[in-house]
Amino acid sequence: MKKTVVLGLVLAMCMVGCKARVQVQAKTPAPEPPKVEEPKPEPPKEEPKAGEQIVLPEVIEFELNDSTIKQTQKTLDALNKLADVMKSHPNITKLRIEGHTDSSGKVRRNEKLSKARADAVAKWLTDNGIASNRLTTVGYGAKRPLVANDSVDHRALNRRTEYYVDEVDGKKVEQQQVASGTTPGGKGTN
Repeated sequence: MKKTVVLGLVLAMCMVGCKARVQVQAKTPAPEPPKVEEPKPEPPKEEPKAGEQIVLPEVIEFELNDSTIKQTQKTLDALNKLADVMKSHPNITKLRIEGHTDSSGKVRRNEKLSKARADAVAKWLTDNGIASNRLTTVGYGAKRPLVANDSVDHRALNRRTEYYVDEVDGKKVEQQQVASGTTPGGKGTN
């Protein structure tokens, strides 16, 4: 009889234990996944044409009387935008980077400085994934002012780098076809 009682107790404990382990949960509806808005399609990018100028929303600034690129957010944004244009348009086979200064200082110094600044932009682009054979640089010094060099503001406008599409798919642009337009330069002298 002891065996029967023990066996009954064991069975009862198992049943109690089993019941304790089984839990019934009411089903609640699964939460709806958040609605994901489809991205709006970007407007089609216009293909650059030979001779066109690439105008950046910001300017590339340089240290005073030097070709060192200032490491400001505005300057880095402009450089990244220029690199993005080149990366998204592999058909631009040659970009001409022009350096310009105001008329302050000696002519020879301004020519060297403007060329060194154009070279600095080209170096930054090559350091950031643009093939050097797609870039050409020229320094005009103060030979091509946008406005008269008669005030601080006017001299600031004349200090600039400009970017022109010289070749598309390997076809060179004739110089007289180059579009006019400007990207104003940074603050400071030269």
